[in-house]
Amino acid sequence: MFALIPARNEGPRVAAVVTGALQHVGGVVVVVNGCLDDTADQARSAGATVIESEPGYAAALKAGYRHLRGRAVVQLDADGQHPPSAIPSLQGRLVSADLVIGSRFAGPRPGYAVGIQRTVAIHGVSALTSALIGQRIHDATSGMHALSPRAVAVFAEHYPDRIADTSVLVRARKLGLLVDEVHVEMNARSGGDSMHGGPRAALYLLRVVAGTLREAARPTHPSARSAE
Repeated sequence: MFALIPARNEGPRVAAVVTGALQHVGGVVVVVNGCLDDTADQARSAGATVIESEPGYAAALKAGYRHLRGRAVVQLDADGQHPPSAIPSLQGRLVSADLVIGSRFAGPRPGYAVGIQRTVAIHGVSALTSALIGQRIHDATSGMHALSPRAVAVFAEHYPDRIADTSVLVRARKLGLLVDEVHVEMNARSGGDSMHGGPRAALYLLRVVAGTLREAARPTHPSARSAE
């Protein structure tokens, strides 16, 4: 298994994430896109392979999937929220699933303050996603995923251009990928700017809902289902 870490301006944090991940995986690939700091240098110094992508979180992940085609992959955020110590738990579930979600809400309450409004929003979009895919999902907005080689191959060609984690789950089920979920005790972000925080949170939520509904209505091309 390899770790895939998309990173933008995470120089002060990315090395610790890479070092932690290397204790559990055979290699780490960090995808930088639009960085204005030393993220790439810090990742390399910690032992990661660094590649570049076009701007955007979705573009970074798709570049990583193409680079790691044929491998099992666990994707982590570079801000320290996703604990590398949870990698074995997610990897173990790949025996019977193609995509495993690291969930803050599939077990005890998170050990850090998520906030009432954000918690309500997460539960709301998780309920919407659950209804659309016909499967109970507790934390549809989590970006900590483990993917089987089959899922990596499918997403290398058919990953959404505009990402919301919930739309990815809808597309995964439409493409015939099996989805599972395991509880992970996440960490509070160790610094930097979250793309889901502050005044952008409400706009992000609207985009998530719109993207999820758009994905549910989108026809699936037959070639996508047969991708290997």
